[in-house]
Amino acid sequence: MLLGAGSALFFYKSAPADTLEEKSRGVFNLLVALKESFDRVYNYYVAKIQQRVALLMNYLEQIILSGAIIQGLAGFVGYIGYGARALYTGSLNTYVYWFLLGAVLLWAYAAGIF
Repeated sequence: MLLGAGSALFFYKSAPADTLEEKSRGVFNLLVALKESFDRVYNYYVAKIQQRVALLMNYLEQIILSGAIIQGLAGFVGYIGYGARALYTGSLNTYVYWFLLGAVLLWAYAAGIF
């Protein structure tokens, strides 16, 4: 910290403009090259690596999650709804038969038949 503060005091003591370029041309060029190299590395990372990983994740989310899992579960629940809708007839006789069938199946399960 003291080295940085001392360097700043030396280079920027009372000058209204940037004097680092005038006083120490080599250090200034080195710092500019370092800045540009960091920018190039970061831009390469974002453009080539991060963007492609983001596109891959988006593809996987669209195909696997939204396509297969969500649509598959929605279709399965829709088929259960169709089956339940077929059971609803509005006729009391039909409901009594379903009740008796359920009672017989429950009795058979409790008796150990299956």
